[in-house]
Amino acid sequence: MVTIREYSATSMEEAIISAINAKRDGAKALVCAPIVCSTVEKILSIPVTTVIPKNSLIDAIERALKKMM
Repeated sequence: MVTIREYSATSMEEAIISAINAKRDGAKALVCAPIVCSTVEKILSIPVTTVIPKNSLIDAIERALKKMM
């Protein structure tokens, strides 16, 4: 079973802070916007993947699950 939580953000700064909060809350992987992905990957020690506009959120979550294994 996988629990999915949403951490909303309206700016790049908020997105980075939300990513850190997700990790602190026990996240095993993170799905984020492409614009902050490279920064978040440098900060966090968990798998990070992006939502690609041509693919769905489900695809991004499945990629995060594969990175966790």
